[in-house]
Amino acid sequence: MSFLSNLAKLSLQPIRFIHQTIPNASSVFMKRQKKIDPEVAKQREARRRKRLEKEIRQMQKHSKKPKPVDELTLDVKSAKNIEERRRPPTELSLEQVDERAVALKDYSRSRQALQREDDAWIRGAIESQRKALSELKKLSPTLYTAAVQPAPNDLPLTIQGPSLTPPIKNYVAPDGDYIDTTRNWAA
Repeated sequence: MSFLSNLAKLSLQPIRFIHQTIPNASSVFMKRQKKIDPEVAKQREARRRKRLEKEIRQMQKHSKKPKPVDELTLDVKSAKNIEERRRPPTELSLEQVDERAVALKDYSRSRQALQREDDAWIRGAIESQRKALSELKKLSPTLYTAAVQPAPNDLPLTIQGPSLTPPIKNYVAPDGDYIDTTRNWAA
């Protein structure tokens, strides 16, 4: 019975209807939403999803491609007549192979002999210089010390390089112009 009495009390009291709206929803700049058929909305969403999946597949396919090298690219004219430009492999006879092997061996021998001559000449010059200095040391030690000293006028040597000065405190380096010449391979 208490339920019925409570229901009777509710019906006798005046009921206030309060309607509040969110301030952003009632903004002048908000675009009014149109009612869309659920089937049309589903189709649009399916098309959008399909397009995104296709773009993802394209990105994955192109991400595996190596960066092109300019020297390895072939122009269209050359690509069209590439069969005409291809040479047949040369087949050497047995005599030609033997001649080339003998010529290579002769060349190697001549280079080796020239290297031996150069080494012998350098060793001989160093040995004769050592003998002359030892004889000079026996005869006159003052002349020997003068001969061993480097000659300043015979070899003019000027060296320019970074100085060993400490950095300047509170120095602000000037900003230079920087032109980015990095090639962009993304297409």
